[in-house]
Amino acid sequence: MANITLLYSPSCGACPSAKSLWKELRVKYSFSYREVDITTTDGQDLANRHSVRAVPATIIDGRLTFVGVPSRQSAEKALQLKMKPQPT
Repeated sequence: MANITLLYSPSCGACPSAKSLWKELRVKYSFSYREVDITTTDGQDLANRHSVRAVPATIIDGRLTFVGVPSRQSAEKALQLKMKPQPT
């Protein structure tokens, strides 16, 4: 199961779109998901560890994968490389 972490900021205009995208994809794919506010200590640690300079930033399995809001197609492709869809 993939682990997805979304780094966001409360003042980020694009972050709600990224949050919605990943939450929608959880319906189709099984993955661990968490949102981390970049203004918190945990968020700053993650940002420093992954050299994040802008949000939203998506980390998949410990690797910075997207900065900005990924297209649905790009996000699904990244997930498909990690797992198979849940049966419907």
